[in-house]
Amino acid sequence: MAVERIARRLVLTTRGGHKRETNDDETVFASLGDQPGEVVASSLRVGDFLGIRYGGYSWPTQPASLPELPYRKRYGSEKAVVFPAVMTAELAFLLGAYASEGHTTRANWSVIITNSVLHILQRVQAAWSSCFGLTARITHQVDRCPGVVVSSKRLVEFLELLGCGSRASDKAIPEVVMASTREHVLAFLQGLALDGYTANTGAGKWAICLESRRAIDSLQELLTRLGIVNAQIDKLNRQFDKTYPELYAAGPWGQEVCRLVPFLEPDKAARASEFLERVYTGVSAADVIPGLSGRELYNLIPRGRSGRNGRGTGRQQFAYLMDARTRHVSRASALRLRGIDGVELPSWLESVLDESVHFAPLISIQTGDV
Repeated sequence: MAVERIARRLVLTTRGGHKRETNDDETVFASLGDQPGEVVASSLRVGDFLGIRYGGYSWPTQPASLPELPYRKRYGSEKAVVFPAVMTAELAFLLGAYASEGHTTRANWSVIITNSVLHILQRVQAAWSSCFGLTARITHQVDRCPGVVVSSKRLVEFLELLGCGSRASDKAIPEVVMASTREHVLAFLQGLALDGYTANTGAGKWAICLESRRAIDSLQELLTRLGIVNAQIDKLNRQFDKTYPELYAAGPWGQEVCRLVPFLEPDKAARASEFLERVYTGVSAADVIPGLSGRELYNLIPRGRSGRNGRGTGRQQFAYLMDARTRHVSRASALRLRGIDGVELPSWLESVLDESVHFAPLISIQTGDV
């Protein structure tokens, strides 16, 4: 009697923090050291390159439906709450602001969102009213960041139902946000960006640090759907001697995040404006395409005609591709060759460039039965 094989669930993690879940008998687009293609997931090893497609996501066209709390009678003077049936832009912003700078206190059934900018606090205050019919108050306490406080047991229960988390370490991006339209995701990200920043040194970047790895992983998925090339790193906070995950988008990708999700705080908006003024003329040489040697790419360039009236093809400017020390060809080189008359790239390479597929080495392959 044949024994039915039980598929194993694999969690593939790349150097940039991207995670891909798949069964071991399913195929993924990857390189095992040769030309990238569809390979069976069970054949992957740490160090192999996984292809990650940025963009190309089919966004929902209708607002996501919100879950309903079980009905119960109000207790005593408990405040009435009006719960929306579907996601809205202002609710998405409010959930983003909560994910970045909010927390709940079950002792008095309060939700607090902090920020130092008054007009942002006023917007949050207005959002609690327009989304839930609740009256919130702005508080200013000595030695504490100003905040917006709203008290409602039903609201706290609703945030728990959404899976928002109650404090920084257990925050999560709700599934209803992950299933939202592009417009609502951008509104959520604008609220979340209250915890973000830009850096104009080095390559320049847009970045955000969150204590919750789960929230960072979900945020990475959202930026990937938006077509933003991104990666995770761990950053040490020396003041608290604690490491936090950071998600960043460098160079022109960081600039695109700034355009899609403008900062609301004046100081951050000013720094982002300086960052947006930078001009990037190339693509990072660290963005490589495995399975293609420099010599193979160089040989695709047609030779020029010799003689007084001959015409060159600029082949000599790509002589660096012949360097035997080069392990992988950069995406920048492939894009440059693509613009030369007479160069015909392999169909798989054309697809990689057209579909914005980028590669990152696997650093972890975890398994579990399903």
